[in-house]
Amino acid sequence: MNVQEYIQRSRDLLARGQPELAESALSDAIDAAVAAEDIVLLTQARFALGEMLFQQGRDDEALPYLQAVVRTERVDGSVDNEVKSSARMLRQIRGVEPR
Repeated sequence: MNVQEYIQRSRDLLARGQPELAESALSDAIDAAVAAEDIVLLTQARFALGEMLFQQGRDDEALPYLQAVVRTERVDGSVDNEVKSSARMLRQIRGVEPR
């Protein structure tokens, strides 16, 4: 499976009420992105996992993923949405913005 397929699988699993399996699929997506040496896919996979953990109220677990996304900058703007959304979630975790 490729990274996008793992991310889609995680969404399907979440929709079916299987968050543990969704989390596992996102971990697999991160591993696949690392193996492919693709920073854009890695950022997307990290964002997906960080966002899922954030939405589940697992802020301490979401922090490293969201922070890694925020540290990723691409001149071509390919991960701008993920970076901006991660920054917003980090501000909410820190209490700077309301949830």
